[in-house]
Amino acid sequence: MTQENRSGRQAETNITQMRRNPYLADYRTGKNTGRQRLARAERQRRRRRARIRRYIRLSILCAGILVGIIALTKLLKVPASTAEASAPIEIAADAVQQAEKQIQNATGTKIQGLPVDTYAAHPTWTEDFLTVNEYSRPGDPLTEVNNIFVHYTANPGTSAAQNRSYFEQLKDNHERSASAHFIIGYNGEIIQCVPLDEIAYAVQTRNEDSISIECCYKADNGQFTQETYDSLIKLLKWLTDAYDLQPDDILRHYDCGGKKCPIYYTEHEDAWERLKEDVKNL
Repeated sequence: MTQENRSGRQAETNITQMRRNPYLADYRTGKNTGRQRLARAERQRRRRRARIRRYIRLSILCAGILVGIIALTKLLKVPASTAEASAPIEIAADAVQQAEKQIQNATGTKIQGLPVDTYAAHPTWTEDFLTVNEYSRPGDPLTEVNNIFVHYTANPGTSAAQNRSYFEQLKDNHERSASAHFIIGYNGEIIQCVPLDEIAYAVQTRNEDSISIECCYKADNGQFTQETYDSLIKLLKWLTDAYDLQPDDILRHYDCGGKKCPIYYTEHEDAWERLKEDVKNL
């Protein structure tokens, strides 16, 4: 076989191999592209590393801006006795507050729909959420709060834990739909059953824009113990502050539908007015 024939056969073999394995060679040149692939992969790795470095630098920059804003806010809060208020400072302070809100909204730093610092000031309670279910905790969002409703459990002598268990069991026995965001026991303990950014089944026509508190009691007339009352006042004060409400925005279940709940405060209007006054003065 001549040298020319051997070269032609080798060329045909190379072409066949190229067609079977497109990653082996470039069809147009017949040259192995392994080095090209390695170079391309290396370029892609470098680009990924560059993107990661840019993301890290941007994150550090945002954190630095946030720290600077907080520091500037503190510097702007100068006592009136040591410095005169001026329009530029007020404008700067407003700009800082707006920037803080935007950063807070952008970073999603909220707990149960409330800013972190607001939520952190809440009175002591035990978080024991109900299981999500269609009878006591539907999981539907609570997007606005216009009123706080006060209820009583209507079963004297039962504890907060027992009433919480009753709400939990509704998912199994389907007896009715009922729940509340909070239950206050007759010893003053508070159990949170439903997150503040979800609706509870407490006031049929107002579940979508209200928070409800159930109160345990021992007295035949429905009057709360002093421990229950004290915890209720503290919780109401915090909630009205957190949602920018007034004491008059605190309602009895009775005020929406006429149900005698909480019964003691439907039969003693003066006690109800005093309760709202105690919230105002706390």
